[in-house]
Amino acid sequence: MKRTSFFALVLLGTTLLIAPGNTPALAKDILLQGMLHNQLNVLDGDKDEVIGTVTTKGKKVTNFTWDPKDLDKIYTITDWGQQIEQLDLKEKKWVRTIRLGGSGVKVRALDIELNPANPNLLYALSLRQRWLTDEIVDMAPAVLVIDLAAEKVVKEIEIPRGCTNIFFGFDGSEFYVTGRDVFVYDPTTGKQVNFLGLAHPTVTGVDPQISLNIWRLHDQSGMAMILVGSQATANNLTYQGYYTIDLKKKSTEGSMKLVTDIGPLYNQFSAVVSPDRKYYYMVLNKVEKRDFATNRLLATADVDKSYYTIQISSDGKKVYLGGGGDSILIYDTATMKLQKHINTPGDAVLTHFRVQHR
Repeated sequence: MKRTSFFALVLLGTTLLIAPGNTPALAKDILLQGMLHNQLNVLDGDKDEVIGTVTTKGKKVTNFTWDPKDLDKIYTITDWGQQIEQLDLKEKKWVRTIRLGGSGVKVRALDIELNPANPNLLYALSLRQRWLTDEIVDMAPAVLVIDLAAEKVVKEIEIPRGCTNIFFGFDGSEFYVTGRDVFVYDPTTGKQVNFLGLAHPTVTGVDPQISLNIWRLHDQSGMAMILVGSQATANNLTYQGYYTIDLKKKSTEGSMKLVTDIGPLYNQFSAVVSPDRKYYYMVLNKVEKRDFATNRLLATADVDKSYYTIQISSDGKKVYLGGGGDSILIYDTATMKLQKHINTPGDAVLTHFRVQHR
């Protein structure tokens, strides 16, 4: 009798723990999409529909990031790169604006990222010009380190020309600046600590690579993939490749890898690696699924128009196509069949489109 009562109590306790009112909310995906005109779209990754927008003060919401310790705290570039706005995703409202430049210097930010080891420091990859009374003088591009509490630049790290994006290693000890080549910096000292040659290859026998580097599509796998193309010296034929940055490793541990030839060169704009790192997907005028270990083409799917950017769900079961207009397509990764077509408010072109797992 005592044994029966004991198991009854255990069963009752288990029932109470899993009752809806006592269960914490299950983790889910939301998708964030910057738009040309004063807004950031928020999409529900379960329902696959737009559930809200956040209105910004400046137009052209391009690249954005979030505080890893507070996922509702979003930072985005607006006003054609001239300012950074903080948004509250939970309340869906604007919080503050940090204006870039001053004292005769014009600044245009191309990309931003928070240091995961110190989210109070925001790193803005920026172009700069000094406006004099009789001429405009180009300055060296720089990563501006902004203290968010003080709302001021506390460090300027000069970088080479031709760079467009910034990636932080997951431990915050290094950041990568990508563009014509890849440069790795120590965020504390601002010193360059590593390099991957693309336009200026350092590996014998590798042709110069042209990189199409606009988006950061690494959130679910921790593996950034950026497409490159080149022309073979031996036969003048063009070919397609990519390079990857494993953000879970240090650059001294071999985080960067260049794959120069997966097939003939054709128009593909961006690529994303699956969370388990078994596959990757590429898009522009069609979608491709490839084996990550062998680069073998596994499946293709047609699209209704050009899509510039591709994202993947945290469980790897869906890929999302965005950019280049006012619609998003969703494909099942197992079958590569179209699952849904979403019409979005506003227009997205060269704007970020990222999946946030909550």
